[in-house]
Amino acid sequence: MPERTIQEFTAAEYRQYLASGQADVQSFFDQQLAYAQGVQDRVQAFSSLDDRVIRLQAEHRKGERASAEPLGLLYGVPVAVEDVIDTIDFPTTFGSPVHEGRYAVSDATVVRRIRNAGAVIFGKTETSEFAGCRPGRARNPHDPGLTPGAASGGAAAAVAAGVAPFALASQSDGSVIQAASFCGVYGYTPSMGLVPRTGVFQPCPSLDRIGLFARCVEDLALIADLIAGDDGQDRATLGLPPRQLLSICHAPPPIDPKFCFVRTPWWDTIDAEAREAYEAFLELMRGVVVVAELPAVGEQAVEWHQRIHEAELAFSLQREYRNHRGRLSDALLARVEQGMRTPALDYLTARDRMPHVACAFDEYFEHYDAILSPSAIGGAPGGLGSTGSPVMPMVWNFAGLPALSMPLLSLSGGLPLGVQAAGSLHDDGRFLRAIRWLVDDFIHRGRS
Repeated sequence: MPERTIQEFTAAEYRQYLASGQADVQSFFDQQLAYAQGVQDRVQAFSSLDDRVIRLQAEHRKGERASAEPLGLLYGVPVAVEDVIDTIDFPTTFGSPVHEGRYAVSDATVVRRIRNAGAVIFGKTETSEFAGCRPGRARNPHDPGLTPGAASGGAAAAVAAGVAPFALASQSDGSVIQAASFCGVYGYTPSMGLVPRTGVFQPCPSLDRIGLFARCVEDLALIADLIAGDDGQDRATLGLPPRQLLSICHAPPPIDPKFCFVRTPWWDTIDAEAREAYEAFLELMRGVVVVAELPAVGEQAVEWHQRIHEAELAFSLQREYRNHRGRLSDALLARVEQGMRTPALDYLTARDRMPHVACAFDEYFEHYDAILSPSAIGGAPGGLGSTGSPVMPMVWNFAGLPALSMPLLSLSGGLPLGVQAAGSLHDDGRFLRAIRWLVDDFIHRGRS
């Protein structure tokens, strides 16, 4: 078995490597910067990659090793951050020339929490225009001629290319799940309200969530543990305490988890090769995964999701529309103007349906630890002008349920394809534990 390179390390392995003194933090980041520049030339995952800022952070972390204070759980670990999440030392432009050169006056809550745990912000990743329309410059590390995904594509590409072991991102429709599938990494959106969004651009506050990319389920649990919990500012998280996600994820399940797979109403739109891969997955996992039907409300949820997205996007971008219309893409202008025409009754009705859709799956979670489904309708599309349909994750995003894409399948040419899982609302620990068990079981069956 070939020896793993440091670019394949998990966040926990990075921390052990640097905190133990096996490598000097500053020397390590000099090497990692050289590696990242080569990746950037080919993949263009980053919108901002500043050697000086990264080296200053590394110097600060090196000084911490000389103190008597214990080192953080992310000591020296590089992290990529999507360009909709505020950072004080890198610009945050929301993927638009309207906000070119914008620096935030404070870090987003999630950024502050990972900094406090010892992480080094390695740069800001490409996002689509206001996390919605015109794609950024990022390319897929598996094939630079393919898209890495939409708003979160740059963050997923940075992890897939080995520049950072994890990344912070965002999701309004399905960008985290879809980009994870296209790039072959784990992508996780915690339950709505678990992670505060203070300091994060929110085009659609009813739908927007923080997302995470990593190379293993345990890292997802570790990072989510560190960034979760009420910060007193995001109304969605008010009164919600942090969860012990990592300890629950690491614990063996009391009984073997059970899973169901829903083909969804969009099964016939999936590429033929991707359908074959999902059918092969079901055959391999027979006895652990059973096939079930998605309730009828799932199809309606996508329509309600789109109605909310259009209306709230128009509201969020009213200043840019009024003052900088000529600097917005035609596609974004069309979406904003469509949102302006959305009847208030239609919008409020769609908002009212959100908790009801979440409750529609309660019966499933009485029998199953997670509901599985396709992460995307196929592999990464060719070219950079289209990022494909995000329909597969939209039901779970609308319902606010925790969702995760697992990089379990492959298409021709070695292109990755994810399997999506959704869990019970605010039961993320049990959900992550079940997914860790499923991944281990899948790997074991594949080797047998």
